[in-house]
Amino acid sequence: MLYPIEDKEALRKRGERKLLYACRTCSTKEEAKPSERRVPVYKNIVAHSLAEKTMHLYDVASDPTLPRTHEVKCRECGNNEACYFQSPVGKNDDALVLYFVCTKCSNTWLSSDM
Repeated sequence: MLYPIEDKEALRKRGERKLLYACRTCSTKEEAKPSERRVPVYKNIVAHSLAEKTMHLYDVASDPTLPRTHEVKCRECGNNEACYFQSPVGKNDDALVLYFVCTKCSNTWLSSDM
């Protein structure tokens, strides 16, 4: 299957922008027809919410590979032990926050919620 790409070599050498169709599994490339060049190619950026990125993890509190802390307190049961890991959150996934899971009741919260 051929996907639209920009001809970076033509842009670098001659300063002209060309539309090519290229296969992702082999090196096949073909130039777009003049009638196809007038059709714009769009880049679709999908923004995900925190709820979409957060997956429900079962038995994460019993995972021995995750670090643990006694410096936080669970709002649900009052337990002061939680395991934690980093999770990308926010626009463009550039903000990293800690994701805590209570070892007693499996309640979850983010470091930004504290």
